[in-house]
Order: sequence, then structure tokens, then C-alpha cells
Amino acid sequence: MKGVISQKHLALNEKLAKESNKLAGNFNNKLYSKISDIDAVLLKRGVSVEKKKNILMGELHGFIVKTFSIDKKRFGKRELGSLKKRLHTIRKIIIRLRSINYYLETTFLKGLNTLKIRTAGKSPKIKRQNSLARDELEMLEYAAYNLIRKVVVLDKRLLREYSSKERKVLGKEKINVNDIGLVLKKESELLEHLEAKLPPPKAATIALMREPIFTHWIARIFALLSYFEHIYAKEAMIFGRIKKNKLARSKINRKISYLIKEKSKMVMIMQEKAASMKQFGKDNRLKRELHDLTTAMGL
Repeated sequence: MKGVISQKHLALNEKLAKESNKLAGNFNNKLYSKISDIDAVLLKRGVSVEKKKNILMGELHGFIVKTFSIDKKRFGKRELGSLKKRLHTIRKIIIRLRSINYYLETTFLKGLNTLKIRTAGKSPKIKRQNSLARDELEMLEYAAYNLIRKVVVLDKRLLREYSSKERKVLGKEKINVNDIGLVLKKESELLEHLEAKLPPPKAATIALMREPIFTHWIARIFALLSYFEHIYAKEAMIFGRIKKNKLARSKINRKISYLIKEKSKMVMIMQEKAASMKQFGKDNRLKRELHDLTTAMGL
């Protein structure tokens, strides 16, 4: 394998592996069946988009690691039922994170650009393809290989199927404010890959827990989670720099409930002015406001 993997990304892999090993070593069937209700978090409106995303990131990490750090010898039909419920919850978190990212990639970045803050996300037309470079996709395969070596629940016999060539490890990575658009797109693509790796609950069978399926499956889920968190750390650093602009900080700190209320009032005013569907079709400003409201409602 060619390419590079950063020291910070490797550190996240190490941390994830240790956490998974500890949970697997203390696996408890009763605790596994206890699944916290995520709906209250998903529907939370009194926080900023940035804060809500941070909360959901923590929930995503916790649910994924706890769901797949298991004792396969003690995993039966009852645990499979719990796995299905957990998959449903994880998918709900991912869908909400994708909605938040869509808002950030479109409405939010457009607002930042009006403040003359340089970003790479001026166009509201989001192109997901190729957000992740080819070497990043290769790196994810290496990360999966690395995790198989370190996560106890994964089958070490499968290591021979992966290239064992060492990758160059980087030190510090440069972070620029105008990278925010690309960073968000990478996150969105990683979320799409992650969602694709999680079958709908009805499609989950006990066959997923057998080897080599389980190891291939979980190694890639863990690798995607780790890299997503690595990219998210870059986003947090960029937002920290953007907040030095007072107006930008105000936009970032706006609560979701306020965003929805503000957009709803604007749309109601615009709708009163639209005398007919024909006029509505020509009113680009109204279209933009409806778009903004739709994305805000998804937060």
C-alpha cells in the first residue's frame, strides 16, 4: 500500500481498539440489551448546530463501539434482536448527522461567504464523488488491517488477506480556514460509506456474526468511524478559527430552534407575496428561503 496516515489518525485507531477490547472483555448480555432512547437527543432544538453535531458525534461513537465489541461465543438470538435495535439507532444518528452536514455545506457556508470569510464551499451544489482521494480510500484499507491486528474480537487469521507494507506516518497536518467546504464534503462521504456498511435491521442475520464476514465488516466500520472523527477534529479546529470573527461566531452559535423560527417567519412573508404558483416558480428568493427552511427542519 502506498500513501500516508497521520499520527493523530493512528492515535484515534489505538484509542478505539483499546476501548473496544475493554468492552469486549466485560461483555454482559443484559447490559447489551439495554439501549438508550436517542430520540430526545435527535429532537433537541435548544442548542447550536455545532453543539448538536458534537453531541451526536459522541453518541455515534458510543453506540458503534458498544454494539460491535461483543463476545461472539455468547451471542445468540436474543442478542441478535438487540443488535437490530442498535443498528436502527445508529442509522438514525447517521441520518441526522448527514442532515446537519447538508445544512453546513449549503445554507451555513453561503452565510459565511456573505461575511467575506474565505471558504471552499461557495457553491450550494454538493458533489459527493471524489471528495475522498484515492490514497485516502487506500489508507482506510490499511486502517482496517491495523484494527484487525489490535481489536481482540476480530479474527487475526484474516491479516494475510491484507497488505502488510508499512505506510509513511505524518506528523502535524496543516489546517486552513478555506478548507472547511472540502472537510464537510469528506465527512458527508464518510457518513454515506458508514451508512452503507450498516444493513437495515430486518436484513441483519446471525450470519453477520460468523467469520470471515464479521471481521471484514467490523474492521471497516471501525476504520470509517475513526477517520470520520479525525476529519471532524479538523472541522472543530477550523470553526475555532472562524469564531474569531464576531459575526461568524454569532452565526455558528445560533440555536436550531431560532433558525427554524427565523426561517419560518421569512417563508410566511414570502408566501403571502406569492399570488400564484406561476409567480412562486419565478421567485428564486422564495425558493432559497424554502430550501433553507427545509434544511433547518432536518436539524
